[in-house]
Parts: sequence; C-alpha cells; structure tokens
Amino acid sequence: MIYVYVVVAGVFVALIFKRNVWNPLETEFKWFYLVFAPFILELIAVFGNLGDIANYLTSLAYVLLIIFCIANWKIKGFPFITIGAASNTVVILLNGGRMPLSKATLVLAGLPADTMDPKHVLMTSSTILPFMGDVIPVNFLGLHYACSIGDLFVYTGLFLLIYLNTKRRMKKVAVGK
Repeated sequence: MIYVYVVVAGVFVALIFKRNVWNPLETEFKWFYLVFAPFILELIAVFGNLGDIANYLTSLAYVLLIIFCIANWKIKGFPFITIGAASNTVVILLNGGRMPLSKATLVLAGLPADTMDPKHVLMTSSTILPFMGDVIPVNFLGLHYACSIGDLFVYTGLFLLIYLNTKRRMKKVAVGK
C-alpha cells in the first residue's frame, strides 16, 4: 500500500511544479519483463503455503529485482531503489530467506505482537544485521506495518523515479502574423 502513496505523492508534486506526469511512462527500462518476476514469486511465497520453499522463492525474487535495478542504474531514481533493494536482499539472504522483524516494532506500528507472515522471521539474538531488518514502525494514514532502512531507500527512489523523469510543460506561445 505504501507504494501507492509514494506514486501518488510523486505525481502530486510533479503536478504542483507543472510537470508532465506522463513522461515517466515513456522511460525505456532495460529488461522490463524482469520486474514482474519478483512480484509473482513473492505472491507465490506468501500465499502458496510452501513452507521452506517460500524462503528460496523470496531470495530468488530479490536477486532478480537486484539484476533489474542494476540494469536500469542510469535512470533517475534507480540508484536509490538499487541501494534499498540490495540492502534488503543482503539481510534476507543472511537470515535464511526471511526479513527479520522486531516484535517491538510491530507493537509500535499498531499491530499485534504475534503478527507474522512467511516473508518475515522474529528477531532473536542470532539475527544477522538486525538494524537492517524491519525495525521502523509505520502507523499513520491508516497504514500499520514495519519497514527497513532499505525500504526507505526504495520509497525515495520510486518517488524520484516519478518526479525526476517528468519534464516541465512547455508554454504555448501564440504565433502572430
């Protein structure tokens, strides 16, 4: 859901500054088809009831996302997206294919402390790089979830991808005779 808010914010700011919001749709992404694979794999991992196989699918999804991001590094906004996705990928791979999640963060985000899904694992003393996990509570605008530092980079990159790839609208000049 946060991605929708980020996209709407990018479009809104572009409109305020009188920019053409259709331009990002004309951006030529490399290997565009690859962007769909991570989302499909994530859906299968979350809703497929696959046990430990879900962890491998999540890991594969993030690796494919990194490949897509690196291929599009030169597009405005993608360096932030790539750094965020890489950060999340590292912590997920090091923790068995699942994103570490702080119980305290769940509570601060307004969620029950026992909320869990196949993509996450509660942090313990053996969690590797816990500060890179989902430790930032989000509890506003009807959103209740936890995010990571990597997620913040991805959100920033998505906003910049939309805004920085818009162009100023040209003023129409009347041509006199």
